[in-house]
Amino acid sequence: MSYTFHTDIDPEEMDAFVLQSDQNTLMQTSPWAKVKQNWEPVYAGVTDEHGLAATALILFRHVSAHHTLAYIARGPVMDYHNAGLVRFTLDHIRTLAQQKQAFAVRFDPLVLSRLYPIKEKDQDHPLQNEEVIRLLQDCGCTWKGYTKKIEETTQPRFEAYMQVDEHWRDRLIKNTRQSIRTAEKRGVEVFTGAQYLPEFEEALHGTEQRQQIALRTTEYFRNMLEAFGDQAVLAVARLNFSHQHDRLTKEIRETQEKLQQAVYRKDIKELTRDLQNLQKELERNDQDWQQEQKEEVTLCGKLVCFNEKRMDFFYMGNNSKYMRVRANYYLYARFLDDCAARHIPLCCFGGVEGTLDDGLTQFKSAWPIDIAEYIGEFNMVLNPFWYKMFDRVWPFLRQSAGRLRGHQKQTEKHP
Repeated sequence: MSYTFHTDIDPEEMDAFVLQSDQNTLMQTSPWAKVKQNWEPVYAGVTDEHGLAATALILFRHVSAHHTLAYIARGPVMDYHNAGLVRFTLDHIRTLAQQKQAFAVRFDPLVLSRLYPIKEKDQDHPLQNEEVIRLLQDCGCTWKGYTKKIEETTQPRFEAYMQVDEHWRDRLIKNTRQSIRTAEKRGVEVFTGAQYLPEFEEALHGTEQRQQIALRTTEYFRNMLEAFGDQAVLAVARLNFSHQHDRLTKEIRETQEKLQQAVYRKDIKELTRDLQNLQKELERNDQDWQQEQKEEVTLCGKLVCFNEKRMDFFYMGNNSKYMRVRANYYLYARFLDDCAARHIPLCCFGGVEGTLDDGLTQFKSAWPIDIAEYIGEFNMVLNPFWYKMFDRVWPFLRQSAGRLRGHQKQTEKHP
């Protein structure tokens, strides 16, 4: 087989190739290059007599005046069981990276190690694609191993996925159904559009405060919305205290009327319980209304991007004060409905810790998700000294930068 390496693949052609691949990922499409404005993109690819055989959106970033880092998020996209193609592609990526003064090429292909339902997390599942790991190592790549913690790699090695169709709600467990209904009963309203970016950041600020970091800047989120265009949706869930007061007042009156007409002890007991719950919720609503000193509060927000075959939940923030309203469940459900309406078969809930016992994983496990474990992160080391320095210092710098952004946001909010 004769191959040719290119560094000027047409972005639309690359996007189509990635979409049709079993390694379909938004991070290897042209909009992602527009999101990463601080990186220089190269649209690389390999062709054979049949056309494109491999693609790689390679991002280069200067870390000093004379050194860059090359990063291929969730790529390259190719048949990793074709040893000849893999060697040819990596050899030419190595040459390109050297020309651009890269001290390393970091990549984490979307190749599965294991895939299983969350309910089978405690069962043994055989490892897959170990031969791919050995092939990449034979190509001179350093493997980070079967890491567990999100912080150990640039992209999470563990992700949560959900298969979506028009009957997805039928697969929900009882508690999740109840949480969605709770949000509906409590009057949660959802609004979508880029104009709600300030409210989205307000919700995200709750997560930032808990973790003492700043996840991303306003400019970054705006870049995502502009880069993905119609394939990006930003949504916020709100609670209007005035609307909720009127609705609860009406329900209380209707329940009182039913109670007066009730004859059977069972009905009287149920209606009495419902009435008490409604009265407590009204009291809580009015207390929150008085404390907030405004009619409406943002409960949570989410930013998602998608193509024809997958939807990715990229960022979500919650107002921890109002978790009882279950708005996060309602917002997830709204997006899953949207996913089904667009006939998108797969929804990625994002990364999870490999221990599968943290709070975020517990929330995501309320949905019928599968856990995808990938083979992990690899580094093609071109300058051992600089790579060693970077690998040691970069996690610290990334955490410090996050804390600094968090402090700046706090200062902006409370000068």
